[in-house]
Amino acid sequence: MCRRCGTTLSLSSPQEGSGAAGDKAYIEEQRANSSAVPEYGLPPGAYAPPRSPYGGTFAEHGGVWRDGKTLIMLKTARLPDYCIKCGVAANGSHLTRNLSWHHPALALLILLGCLVYLIVALIVRKSAKIEISLCEEHIRKHRTAVTAAWLVFLAGIGFIVLAVALDSGGSALFGIALLLASGIYGAIFAKVVTVQKIDDYYVWLRGIDERVLSMLPPV
Repeated sequence: MCRRCGTTLSLSSPQEGSGAAGDKAYIEEQRANSSAVPEYGLPPGAYAPPRSPYGGTFAEHGGVWRDGKTLIMLKTARLPDYCIKCGVAANGSHLTRNLSWHHPALALLILLGCLVYLIVALIVRKSAKIEISLCEEHIRKHRTAVTAAWLVFLAGIGFIVLAVALDSGGSALFGIALLLASGIYGAIFAKVVTVQKIDDYYVWLRGIDERVLSMLPPV
């Protein structure tokens, strides 16, 4: 079996033919086998993504699996049309999100400086753009949380500006506290999903409702 595309290769070899004619027949046979691969709907000669590390391919399961409380999906797959927060029918309602991830060990680079960490993280990060199914109620809650986080952030900026104008250390500290509070609030209440891992082809997500996970084939 071909290690790249999963095609079952013929057991014949060029030596079974006679000279150049045998070589040519063998090559044509392998080309025919490669072009007949239907997996992923790729045109003949195109490279297919690697097979799932769990056995088989994600395409065989609609591109979305579950592994305990983790949802695993092919980057090009679509999530089921059910709210990932409560499991009710989303009726096409969704949020499009650009997700990114890098190995947590890179956080140690902060010891060398935040700028070094940011540069390296931007270079090595993996990203994915997916459509996250959400019902109207949870989309409204998400937008409310985002709006509240931004209002607290802007209030913090306002207090810092006021502190500079009045030379008030108390106002400055309060403004910094509001900035931190806005970040924490947004991370807790405005986050839709938690990215566990992203590689070249797959995305691992946490924070999915159990009812949605139960609809998916297990790993």
